Amino acid sequence: MTLLVLGLGNDLLGDDGIGLLAAASLEGHLGSRVEIARSGRSGLYLVEELEGYDDAIILDSVLGEQPGRVRELPAAALRPLGPSAHYAGLPEALALARSAGLRVPGRLRIFAVEIGVVQTIGSTPSLAVRSAVDGLVALVKETASAWGYLPTREAIHA
Repeated sequence: MTLLVLGLGNDLLGDDGIGLLAAASLEGHLGSRVEIARSGRSGLYLVEELEGYDDAIILDSVLGEQPGRVRELPAAALRPLGPSAHYAGLPEALALARSAGLRVPGRLRIFAVEIGVVQTIGSTPSLAVRSAVDGLVALVKETASAWGYLPTREAIHA
């Protein structure tokens, strides 16, 4: 069994890079069965990132009213941005991969940090959004442990 923790975003757009920042803070802290990756890709390109893993946790940003608030997004509720032959959302990408017989994660959780509408090219993440990293890290560790990728507290103290 292998778990992928995938941080998504664009580090040139300040708060949009929060998924990348959180993934970087997890590197080397989750053991050999957990891989950490970072990507600026979206849509069908995510199949390439997810292929071959049993489970996945995605870290990203989402527009919202409370920058810095951490939310879990249900994968089934995600929709494409609009009708386009050039864009497919994550649910469509995973369905297409499965129908093609590709091995993609059976379990998927998406944690996102709310960001504001205005993003400045070349800026760093705001303090409100950066402060969400610890919460994202805790959610990833909790999920990885619940899925059997990390030792539980009971196993550590046994």
